[in-house]
Amino acid sequence: MRLHQWIWLALGATPFCAALSAAGERVLVVVPTVNAASEYSDFLDSLAQRGFDLSVRGAGNTSVALHNDDGTREYDHAVLLAPAARRLGTLSPRGILNFVNDGGNLIVAASSDISENLRSLATQFGVDFAKRKSRIVDHVHGNAGHTLVPSSHYANASAVLSDRFLAAPNAPPVYFEGIGHRYKESPLLIPLLTAPRSAYSSPPEDSVLSGTSLGLVSVFQTRTNARVAFSGSTSLFSNRLLRKKGAANRQFVTELSQWVLQEKAVLRASPLRHALASGDRPDHYRVSSDVVFEIDLTELRDGSWQPYRAHDVQLEAIMLDPYIRTTLNQSSAFSVLGTYRGDVRLPDRYGTFTFRVNYKRPGLSNVDVQDIVGIRPLRHDEYPRFLSAAYPYYASSFVMILAFLALSAVWLWSAEPKAASSAPSASASKPLKSKKSKKM
Repeated sequence: MRLHQWIWLALGATPFCAALSAAGERVLVVVPTVNAASEYSDFLDSLAQRGFDLSVRGAGNTSVALHNDDGTREYDHAVLLAPAARRLGTLSPRGILNFVNDGGNLIVAASSDISENLRSLATQFGVDFAKRKSRIVDHVHGNAGHTLVPSSHYANASAVLSDRFLAAPNAPPVYFEGIGHRYKESPLLIPLLTAPRSAYSSPPEDSVLSGTSLGLVSVFQTRTNARVAFSGSTSLFSNRLLRKKGAANRQFVTELSQWVLQEKAVLRASPLRHALASGDRPDHYRVSSDVVFEIDLTELRDGSWQPYRAHDVQLEAIMLDPYIRTTLNQSSAFSVLGTYRGDVRLPDRYGTFTFRVNYKRPGLSNVDVQDIVGIRPLRHDEYPRFLSAAYPYYASSFVMILAFLALSAVWLWSAEPKAASSAPSASASKPLKSKKSKKM
């Protein structure tokens, strides 16, 4: 194994032996009042047991802030469990949005008394909550006045939910009590839990929300890998539903919070490595050279970094448009470092190219690794002596030479034909005697 690979493995593994989250441990929890935190003690205790440093604040506390005076983030994650509060300390929708843009992760729990601030915040992520005072009703499966609705309509997001919810033929239901929302079609938004077909939002609006078009819990991941979850129920995180028998609320909330707080489904990539097939690493490559590319991909899973297994990791060589797009394969060092390798012949085109591994999959953090390299043309002494494409022309030249030599040989050594003589013969020179002279 190469030295830089051992260094990458050592530096990457050491910081995460104590911390389970790839984003940090500081969590701000905002509740209506500090005393109301006891309603969510099971959920908060589970976060503390997983190594998070919780700061529980009341919504009326004016010292609540997500950023320090110098603009840096004071917390790595935020959990908002006070949907009815008109103000969350000094937090505003724009301030919370800036917190997410800076890489902070967010869990928002709403209710039928949702405030306009949280509603406007949710619309920034493609989530549109129903009207205030509305709630989800199911007269077929609902309990407790038909407002406690069980649902097992989970999104096919294996990066967020485990096989207990996705692979089981009869997945356990999650009990939900609260408000529903519309969700926009977006590659960044996943409607993680939707209502059963018999459920609807009451009182009905102009466009009736019902069935699977009615979102209960949705998750969003930004292009900078910040994660946000919207739930229409604060009761989903309460002790009452977490302790309910026959319900999967505890497991669902645990896996949801693990994903949002970046305890799982986090990909980490090493810098892109490349060299000639011979092992040399020049500053610039020559056109049509054979180059070997390698990159290490690991995933945070079960509290440790493990090799990420996939068969669709691709490399691109781009100069305005991709000239090469090829799939990388698992190398011999995959079991230790998660190394992917590809043998590529560079295009017969010189210029400044970007070698890029751009890997984006639903629920997984985005990987975008780039390296800009120049590709030069052949020098005057690097062109091949004979071009295979010119063989017909070479052959025609030799054929012409041979034909000329053959013609010359025929012309020089062939015998000349004998020409007829112009002098008169001896018999022809004698005069003929006439018959009259003989008679005389």
